[in-house]
Amino acid sequence: MRSIKLYPVKIIFAFLFIFCLLGTELTLFAKYTALNPAIFEKVVESEQLEEKTYTTLENYFQTRSNSTGIPASVYLTAIDKNNLKQGTLTSVSNAFDYVNQKSDDYQFTMDFTALENSITEFFSNYADENNFEKDDIYQQKVNSTIQEAEKEILFMTDTFKFSTIYENGWLAKAKNYMSIFNKISMLLIIITIIIFILLFTFCVKQITEILYWTGISGFISGLLLLLPCLYLKTTDYVSGFVIKDQQIFSAVVGYLHILTNQAILLSAMTLLIGALFLIIFGFLQKRKQD
Repeated sequence: MRSIKLYPVKIIFAFLFIFCLLGTELTLFAKYTALNPAIFEKVVESEQLEEKTYTTLENYFQTRSNSTGIPASVYLTAIDKNNLKQGTLTSVSNAFDYVNQKSDDYQFTMDFTALENSITEFFSNYADENNFEKDDIYQQKVNSTIQEAEKEILFMTDTFKFSTIYENGWLAKAKNYMSIFNKISMLLIIITIIIFILLFTFCVKQITEILYWTGISGFISGLLLLLPCLYLKTTDYVSGFVIKDQQIFSAVVGYLHILTNQAILLSAMTLLIGALFLIIFGFLQKRKQD
């Protein structure tokens, strides 16, 4: 009789448990997957972003050579693809160190020693061959050429545009909201645990029922996350984004594809665990009736 009276209460708490579980999964997914620098490293690897960055820089310096008279090889021989890759990863790690309050400022730079030497050597040889005086004007031209090249390389290497995000003040806002986000995440975990304990308490007279209620909650919460992810996956929705820059397109779409795959994996695991609990509950109920 008591079990029948508590049935509506169990339904309410199971309903709350579904959405608390879903909210907890989403916040933890955002924190440990979407905002994890390791995911960006996977994107760089899978999309070969350093190759695309090099191609973009190659086209840029070849075009510039028509107006400046400086051969593209002066720049390109000093650019290493591995350094471009490491530069992209450094921009990501520095951004997240800043957002997570591990550093007080976001700064992104690279080692341009080889580039500076190459440009300086070119100007020096050109001046010697044409009997130009290496005066202050000459040195200013060398410095300005180096600065322009470094600025362009940094801009192209920062594929995820964290420098632009930082300059617009959005990275600082993300840093301010991160502490709030962490508190919300912790609060959701605590609420989810409390609701589970209460649900467990209501089932204490028939302890196997906790398998049913947690199973159905896990199954539904997993399904609620899985269905939209499967839609994105089967329709390849994110590939329809209109981004003219192929390098940025690859970075954004590659990132979203990995997130979608990870979300499908998480939701499928939640759904399967919920289904397993329901199967165990059904098995125990059958044995009890026999």
